[in-house]
Amino acid sequence: MPVKIERIPLKNNEKIFTDFWTGSIQDWRIDPDQILFFAQPALENIWLYLAWDSGEICGVLANEEGPVNSIWLLFVHPDFRRRGIGSALFHCALSRICGDWKAGLGTGYWWQGVPVGCGDAFLEKRGFQWSWTSIDMLLDLDKWTSPVSEAPVRVSPMNKDEGDPLLDMLKNEKELVHWIPAYRALIDGNRWEKIFVAREGGRIVGSAILMDEKEIRWHKNFPGRTGGIGCLGVREAHRGKGIGAALVITLTNELKHLGFDQSYIGYTWLEKWYGKFGYRTVYRFKMGQRASKL
Repeated sequence: MPVKIERIPLKNNEKIFTDFWTGSIQDWRIDPDQILFFAQPALENIWLYLAWDSGEICGVLANEEGPVNSIWLLFVHPDFRRRGIGSALFHCALSRICGDWKAGLGTGYWWQGVPVGCGDAFLEKRGFQWSWTSIDMLLDLDKWTSPVSEAPVRVSPMNKDEGDPLLDMLKNEKELVHWIPAYRALIDGNRWEKIFVAREGGRIVGSAILMDEKEIRWHKNFPGRTGGIGCLGVREAHRGKGIGAALVITLTNELKHLGFDQSYIGYTWLEKWYGKFGYRTVYRFKMGQRASKL
């Protein structure tokens, strides 16, 4: 009997999808509630292409279809590979795409790109082109020895009256403006303790977010408790003074103080820079898309 392909929305079919993931995708362990947490920004536009064989799901493609088109996941169970199922799922989804088709990062993401060695060659053969490689990094906090920061700044959790100045800084920095929603959500939720700011002469010149386990997608792949550092940035005019380093040092120290075993930094390209503090690369992702002209 040939494999049957079915297209259904993720919304209202969440359990079908999360049960398949937790039962079949062993290399990327994640709790069902986290799967849905990270899908929430695009939930209304994510469609599931399910491959069925003898009443069992043997493959899935999760695709965001709307203002943004993006493959969130393409996975075929190992027992069913090399039977054309991945290609069938791909072409079913492709028939619905108008415009460019991204791989990974859409309105949200589980993986920001395509994990190297996990489908990047498959997609490249089908027209995807990669523009750069992003990385995720990890630090064992048991081995962390804090260096001394010599930056002319004071780094500490944000004060309640610093919300507007912080958002103004982000708004006026083209490389940081896309982080405004993440910071605004914490400010609106009165989660001041999670936002650390660097001040020079009383003015905010840099910031970063302290992340806990529910915000670390792949924390179950690492031993112990994993926290992290996110959305770290410095005003362009103040770079080169060690302010970014001061933020890394302060937040890494805080994670260790809070009892975390690992510190995670996701979606970056600064491998050598973070490497100076002892962070090592654990994942690499190809970033790119399939152009609509193909």
